[in-house]
Amino acid sequence: MNMNIFTYNNPYAFNFQKINKTNNSFQKNYLNYYNLSFRGKDLLELSKEDIFQKVKESIKPENFIGQGTEAKVYRLNDSDYCVRIPYEIDDLYTNSYSRDLTPVDRVNHTKIKLGFGATIMEFFDGIIPKNYMNNESERYKLQKIIARMPIKSYSDLLHQIANAIDNDMFFDYSGGNLIIDTKKQRFTAIDFCKMPCDFPRAIRPLTEMYNVLTCYGAELDTGKKIFDKIVSAGLEEFKPENIPCMDLALFDFEDLLLKRNRDNKLDKNNLSGQINEFLDLKCNILKKLKELKCIKKEEIRDKCFAKILENKIFEFRNIIKQAP
Repeated sequence: MNMNIFTYNNPYAFNFQKINKTNNSFQKNYLNYYNLSFRGKDLLELSKEDIFQKVKESIKPENFIGQGTEAKVYRLNDSDYCVRIPYEIDDLYTNSYSRDLTPVDRVNHTKIKLGFGATIMEFFDGIIPKNYMNNESERYKLQKIIARMPIKSYSDLLHQIANAIDNDMFFDYSGGNLIIDTKKQRFTAIDFCKMPCDFPRAIRPLTEMYNVLTCYGAELDTGKKIFDKIVSAGLEEFKPENIPCMDLALFDFEDLLLKRNRDNKLDKNNLSGQINEFLDLKCNILKKLKELKCIKKEEIRDKCFAKILENKIFEFRNIIKQAP
């Protein structure tokens, strides 16, 4: 098997198996897709010595399932975990063992820290969009799967990104850094970086979600469905009695709208009309968004604003649905 398909820019374990092409269900078929699968049991209850033994036994060619710019990854036998081994450290990872995890470790799904940067991490089941970037027809089928995922999947992804922001980190939103688990109906972001002090990145969580979920392009109607679900996931945080997962100022509906508009095809025969229509829509959305954020702030302090907040959410949802 060509091992090039196992090369990623993230430290996660991927055991690909071709799916039976005779099955008519795309959920089980994916045509030429590869499905991630694993069998295993928990190993975190094992002793330090047994865990190191498990790692040593697993570092062999048949368990090699990925590599990034800094490390190789091996699936740990009979477990739900993988081990990330930086290049050229041989067995030096055995000199250290720690379960004292920082918030940065937890955001990146680390379970145990070994020596010289080696780590044991959780293994995730699912599909990686990057694998299909060069196959347009199957890529669009994957986009339809993404568009059918429930709003809770989108909300959970937003919470992952918000948790990273709370820890002064950002999501590296590339097609190789998202795992789509259609069985559990879950998106998992798998590569978060520390925010640089000298040149901090702009934080646009909703736009980052749209970027990674449509990273290699989406058909117009599919992209609109994904856009609408991201909007719905954002508005879930504004509902009465809900405590938003991040500061209200970080809900970048405006940037999301601009990104969505850039993805649309313009009618050259009505270019001026389309631009003016979008600018009017943008102006109205900004006005409603400002009102919505103000009322949400009041509702957090005083629950008597709940009914007003519900009306503002309804108004904002209706107007942003007008986005092409």
